[in-house]
Amino acid sequence: MDAGSRASARYQDCSRRCAPCSRARAMTSLPVALAAALAATAPRAAPRSAAPPTVEPAPDVSVEAAEVEALRALALLSAGEPSIGEVQAAAALAAEEDNPGAAGFARRARVAALLPRLTAEYQRDERSYRVVGLQGSGEVDYLRVAPGHAVSLRATWDLGGLVAATGEVAAAAERTARARARAEAVKRATAVYYERRRLRLALLLAPPSTALALGQAELEIDRLGAELDALTAGRFGGGRR
Repeated sequence: MDAGSRASARYQDCSRRCAPCSRARAMTSLPVALAAALAATAPRAAPRSAAPPTVEPAPDVSVEAAEVEALRALALLSAGEPSIGEVQAAAALAAEEDNPGAAGFARRARVAALLPRLTAEYQRDERSYRVVGLQGSGEVDYLRVAPGHAVSLRATWDLGGLVAATGEVAAAAERTARARARAEAVKRATAVYYERRRLRLALLLAPPSTALALGQAELEIDRLGAELDALTAGRFGGGRR
């Protein structure tokens, strides 16, 4: 057998031996190719998007302008006007002047119990007697006068007044009534003060369109000013505008 025949025989023999291996490799690669194809055709999950940045709303220019205008109007109304604290103090003082009461009654009553009550007494006795009779020298008839004088001074203490003075209950009731009147005066003055400011603010920022409504608003403001002046005993300034 020549060289060409031997080479052809070896090739055929090798082909017969490698045929099972080729088939095994083909069977092994088939599932891998199928899995790769399925993975390629499967829908991919969408990438997670980042959170959108927070955008702060732009400030409302109209609201800020309204606030500035309101603050400017309130400052204009407060110019030359007493504060609410001054009005309340004036109303409380006016209520105290209307109901003066007996300040410090209980303390003075207890101090008074330490002082004695003095009683002085003076007595004058006009005593006289008449003697009528006979004596050795003769008949006796005379009038004898024996006047008497007596002076006494007595001191007494009422120590029970140190514990409970007479009239203390009435004084406490009077203090309660004065405090109630003072609180009512302050409450009324506060309500009138802010009602007057509200009307003045409305007249400044949104005045009425008719002359009648404008005049009525002016009269109401004047009335509230006069009432506030009366509540503070003239300390508000005569209800000035």
